[in-house]
Amino acid sequence: MKTFEDLQNIWDQQTAPEVVPTASEIIKKGEAHTKKIKHNHLWTRIILSLTSIVLIAYYVWIGAYKQTLFSLGLGIMISMLLIRIVLEWISARKLENLKADVTLLEYSKQAHQFYDWRRKIHYIFTPIVYLSYMAGFAFLLPIFKESFSRGFYLYIVFSGFGFLLFFGLVMIRIIRREMNLLDFLKNMS
Repeated sequence: MKTFEDLQNIWDQQTAPEVVPTASEIIKKGEAHTKKIKHNHLWTRIILSLTSIVLIAYYVWIGAYKQTLFSLGLGIMISMLLIRIVLEWISARKLENLKADVTLLEYSKQAHQFYDWRRKIHYIFTPIVYLSYMAGFAFLLPIFKESFSRGFYLYIVFSGFGFLLFFGLVMIRIIRREMNLLDFLKNMS
C-alpha cells in the first residue's frame, strides 16, 4: 500500500499540461507584433527624415556647396539618410502587402519574403549606410578643425563619434528586437 500512496503523491504533484494557444490567440499575437513593426517603421522614418531636414538646412545655411570636401561629407551623410528612408518606405509597403486573410501557404510565403527583405536591410544595407554616414562625418572633420577652436573641435570629435557609437549600439538592440518579432511572424505560419 505504501507504493500506491507514493505513486499517488507523485501523480498529484505533476504540473498541469501546458495549454496550447488557440488559432485566434496566435492571430492576435501576430497582429500585435505586426503593429509593433509598423510603429517601428514609422518612428524610423520620422527620425531619419528630421535628421535629413536638419542636415539639408545646415548645408544650405552654411553654404557647404562652396567647399568641396565639406560638401562631399555632408552630401554623403544626407544621401545615406535618404537611402535609408527610401528603404523604410519600401519596407512599410511590403508589410502592408502582408495579408493575414489569405491561405496559410500564401501567408507563409509572404512572411518569408518580408523576413528575408528585412534581413537584407538590417545585415547588408544598414551597415553600409551607417559606415558611409560615418565616413561622411569624417570628411567634415578637417573643415571643422580649421574653422573652430581646438577645444570645440575635440568636443565635436568626441561627441560626434560618441553619439555614433551609442546610436550604433541602440540600433543593434532595435534590430535584434525586430528580427525576433519577424521570426515569430515567419514561424507562426
